[in-house]
Amino acid sequence: GRANTSYSYAKSAIAADAVGEWTELAAANPKQYFGHTHLRHPAFRRLVHTGNFPLKRLGGRPALVARFVRCITNHAPTGWYRDRFGTSLREPTMCTLHSGSPQYHTREHVLFECDHYTRKYRHSSIEDLLGSLDPF
Repeated sequence: GRANTSYSYAKSAIAADAVGEWTELAAANPKQYFGHTHLRHPAFRRLVHTGNFPLKRLGGRPALVARFVRCITNHAPTGWYRDRFGTSLREPTMCTLHSGSPQYHTREHVLFECDHYTRKYRHSSIEDLLGSLDPF
């Protein structure tokens, strides 16, 4: 007869198959799989389905994890996002929070230019920021 298979083994095998397929899809066409505006960094390419990443790295703080994911995927409430997805609320697309003239509100503006936000470290570009990150 057929050997008994435990629930844990079956679950593990299904997860391994799914991660293997995700890895193949991502390797075949990274821009299509991850998106054109996804931050490019090896740490963000890890295909982990268990929820340990990035929660573990960010101390398990849900609000911080949410900000992190919105930043990586460029789905933060910025003017660029509002223009791209055409919100019906006619929300502003220019940042007026900082000193100086209004600037187009993008992820890069928030991360590198806007003096309204406090930063622990200063970087001048996405590449500079990503270069400063360890690979988790």
